[in-house]
Amino acid sequence: MSPSIRRVLPECIILAVAAIVSAAGLLAPVERQLDDMRTRALTGGSPSDVVIVAIDAQSLKDLNRWPWSRQVHAALLERLDAAAPSAVFFDIDFSVPSGDPDADAALAAALSRTRDYPVILPAFWQNVSAGRQVSRVLTEPLPALTANAGVGLVSIFPGPDGLVRDAVHRDRFGSRAYRSIAAALAGRQDLESGVAYPIDFRISPDSFEYVSYSEVLSGQVADRAFHGKTVMVGATAVELGDNVPVPVHRAIPGVTLQATIYETLVRGMPSPLAWPATIGTTGLLVLCWSLIRHRSWRVQVGFAAVTVVALANLSLYLHGAHDLLLPTATPLLSVVLCLFCGIVLSANRQTLSALLAAIRLKRQESLITGVFSASIDGIVVIDADGRICETNPAAAELFGGTGTSLQARPLRHFIPGLKLRRDAAGSVRAQRLELRATTPDGPCPVEVSVSPANDDPRGLVTVIVRDVRERHRQQAVLRHQATHDPLTRLPNRTLLNRLLDRLPQGAGRAALFMLDLDGFKSVNDTLGHATGDEVLRILGKRLRESLPEDVRMFRIGGDEFAVLVARHASHDELLRIARQVLERVREPVTAADTSLELGGSIGIALYPAHAKNGVELLKCADVAMYTAKSRRSGVEFYDAETDNNTLRNLQMTSALRVALENEQLSVVYQPKVRLRDGMCCGVETLVRWTDPELGPVSPDEFVPLAEGTELINPLTRFTLSRAIKDHTRWCARGIDVTLAVNLSARHLTDATFATEILRSLHNHGLNPGTLELEITETALMDEPERARKVLSRLTDRGVRLAIDDFGTGFSSLAYLKHLNLNTLKIDRCYIQDLPGSGNDRKIVESTLSMAHSLDLEVVAEGVERPEQAALLNELGCDIGQGYGFAKPMPADDFVSWFQARAPRRPALRTVSG
Repeated sequence: MSPSIRRVLPECIILAVAAIVSAAGLLAPVERQLDDMRTRALTGGSPSDVVIVAIDAQSLKDLNRWPWSRQVHAALLERLDAAAPSAVFFDIDFSVPSGDPDADAALAAALSRTRDYPVILPAFWQNVSAGRQVSRVLTEPLPALTANAGVGLVSIFPGPDGLVRDAVHRDRFGSRAYRSIAAALAGRQDLESGVAYPIDFRISPDSFEYVSYSEVLSGQVADRAFHGKTVMVGATAVELGDNVPVPVHRAIPGVTLQATIYETLVRGMPSPLAWPATIGTTGLLVLCWSLIRHRSWRVQVGFAAVTVVALANLSLYLHGAHDLLLPTATPLLSVVLCLFCGIVLSANRQTLSALLAAIRLKRQESLITGVFSASIDGIVVIDADGRICETNPAAAELFGGTGTSLQARPLRHFIPGLKLRRDAAGSVRAQRLELRATTPDGPCPVEVSVSPANDDPRGLVTVIVRDVRERHRQQAVLRHQATHDPLTRLPNRTLLNRLLDRLPQGAGRAALFMLDLDGFKSVNDTLGHATGDEVLRILGKRLRESLPEDVRMFRIGGDEFAVLVARHASHDELLRIARQVLERVREPVTAADTSLELGGSIGIALYPAHAKNGVELLKCADVAMYTAKSRRSGVEFYDAETDNNTLRNLQMTSALRVALENEQLSVVYQPKVRLRDGMCCGVETLVRWTDPELGPVSPDEFVPLAEGTELINPLTRFTLSRAIKDHTRWCARGIDVTLAVNLSARHLTDATFATEILRSLHNHGLNPGTLELEITETALMDEPERARKVLSRLTDRGVRLAIDDFGTGFSSLAYLKHLNLNTLKIDRCYIQDLPGSGNDRKIVESTLSMAHSLDLEVVAEGVERPEQAALLNELGCDIGQGYGFAKPMPADDFVSWFQARAPRRPALRTVSG
């Protein structure tokens, strides 16, 4: 090797090592730490236009529940509208329904109000695993909310060290582009998609103004605090777990991080210097070192110290004055390498070894001392006999003494239950347990961790003592919240289910009341949900205080309560308790300056007489409650005969669904005959069902079952479709009669069903006037105005309309005059005793007179004897229907029956059963 190469060899090696280490990314952690040190030195509070509405511990305590109803957020938005901020951002997940549709609708309505500032809701990325593949899915707020609000990304991802240092301000999902919350609020359009920009953590969290959520709701914060400000709403309470690890500030709430990102864009982001600056700085330092590398190691140490200070000040100046980030890890590595080479070249090996050993020992001692003194947990060092040798300040404060006063005292004096476990050789074994410590404030639960110092010849043991009182308190609060209703403070359904599961098997007796309030919905609809909540609070307190101590009241949802009598009680005593509860419910309640009177219905189920377990007991009490409500009796005991949720009904529902899917039902037709000439003028369409397992099922059984479920729609569609097809075939054979089909109450409020009927008539080329829809009076009673609109749409197109079972409902004729009726059908109960019953004859005569005055055609149902037909014809009835003319028959049999009838009126024959 030539002398010239040997002279520059150390510099070349230093530059090569620095370049390789830097290119391999090994200095990235060091660079991050140096950047954090510079940022920490420059951190400071400065004015900001951001106001953070904090979901803090005080707000959680004031509202006494979590998560909050979205009506709370709607109320906050209404409060902010009055203050006229420049923008509002909610750092709250609104991506799924809350389980309270009214609350979701209230928030959507609040967002839909016209305002002069934007409201932005968060969207975020989620990783979804499918086998070994992981894909990203964008989670957005509910469409009903985003219809009147902006959407911005809040996704933040930690770096290799687990800390969040940068943010992506533009991204894409499919064909849609999204901006971050910060970019949307700052109005930045110049940021590249998918590029991570650094966050300026020189901005202190103290730069932002914080106000408590509950104080804003209660009006304790003046409007001027928000006027023209950027308002961010989010969680800051530690128990909500929304803290994000970041440099400098350790961990800050997510909403504070979003405010920091926004402020970074507003003030201007720091920009890293390009790599030539790092190379130039490193080369300059190595060149300077080459001029002194032959001097003593003390001179070189001084050079290194001056160089480090100069680099630190230069990087601080560039960062603070010009927002430029000078990478210093590579230059500092070159300084360390230069110093190392200089020491190796100028000092002997023994000196170097001694220096390194002293430095290592000093660092270890400093680290141990710092951890021991600064720990918030109590640390106690004891000897082999369990006596205290040393304590840190936290342990001395916990035990009420000082480090000196506690020495030589047995640790068992402060933690009586602590027993050191030892192995066969007598050495203390590591253990972790929870005990109670004696403190000046009284007994205190502590978590104790015992760790022996295995290499210490004195047998010293380290005991870490952690105060867990706050943890126990929080756990107790959470347990109470999980089993109690936050509104009424009554036990909730969760606790009720636990108690029902513990009912004694095979012995004992209990009763469960199910209470449902009557008229509570009108309170919510008229006075609002806030007043409804106040009524429930008052009732909850009143009912809780009125019951015996061994009888417990529960709120299980909405306006439903339960009462558990978990002991033997007589029938009379249960009735007395139930009536006492109803009396307390009926007492006037004053809320919103209004005196309100409510009622209630109670169902009682007995264990084990009515049910063998808690689930069945709840169901039986619920059935009894609905029986009491329908009978308006106030209190009812469970009766299996009134329970429609029987096993047969469950089997029937499943079988009917299968029969409809496979078209296993049949349609039959009962003729309608004109009484004046005996000619058939129409048919009523009836459906029949025979199940392979259940056998023939009566329409009186399966039609109400279908009306109680969604099966009534496919059942009616099947009947209409089959009837229209059969009528089309009849017309081809010269038979053109009116086709009557029964409609359920559900169809009268469904405008889409009217569209389906008209489309089906059009597709089959059937004259709308051929179809007659039969409805009952009671079906019209549910929503008469809405039913009138649906029926008017059909009658306007020519479809005929008939009132079935007239006279059996509870409606008046006041609204019938507004319907374009064609036919009125007199119920069979007024026909069966004719001609003998004088009262029935008077009812029929008055009905005929009224109907004909309204130009309505009248059909008498249940005509079975010739004398009935003769009298009805004499009274002027138009049409008769019943077994006296013909039983319901299949489509092909009807053709034969129709063709066999003579044009003249034949003698009426009696047909049995």
